[in-house]
Amino acid sequence: MTSGEETAEKDGERRRGRPRNPAIDDAALTAARELLAETGWDQTTMVAIAERAEVGKPALYRRWPSKTHLVFEAIFGWVDDATPVADAADPAEWIRRSCAYTLELFGRPEVKAALPGLLAAFRDREDLLTALWTDFGGPGVGMLADTLRRGGADDPGAGGPDAAALDAQATMLFIVGGSMVMRLLMADDEAEALAQRMPDILLGGVAGPPPAR
Repeated sequence: MTSGEETAEKDGERRRGRPRNPAIDDAALTAARELLAETGWDQTTMVAIAERAEVGKPALYRRWPSKTHLVFEAIFGWVDDATPVADAADPAEWIRRSCAYTLELFGRPEVKAALPGLLAAFRDREDLLTALWTDFGGPGVGMLADTLRRGGADDPGAGGPDAAALDAQATMLFIVGGSMVMRLLMADDEAEALAQRMPDILLGGVAGPPPAR
């Protein structure tokens, strides 16, 4: 082992042995959200975040390998919070709650500012794309799939043993994709009218449910 390798190994041991200070994490994540809302994606740099948070830039890079990773955690890092659809009684309630929450999330100023940069980064950051669907979407998809199973969606006549999981994933994709596009491309007042129709269309289709016979 070379002297450089030995130094790097010792540095890594020191970093692993040093407890992570949650105050620095909170300050950096808060600073990132504030800067995104105030100045946008391009001006929210690691230097600007470090200055706003009053921490050293090396401290940021010990925690996040890039600005993209830091911003991703700043806007999607609430996955340990209570899920707003956790106690939904049925698929219809799950869909209505999920539509309302997701549209509100993507309407937040810091999230709207971050989305274009994150979407571009997802092409080259498979780890973030995986985290988005696993950490952000995964719990909700699992809850909806369980709710559908309780309603008999996994009956072989209803599409086979994976029908509930597939339907839950497709529903989450419609909700997340639709909410994101509305917030990025439409004015808030225009988006609200469409948002009111999203759950109805997901539940009943464009023409609504078929008439009773």
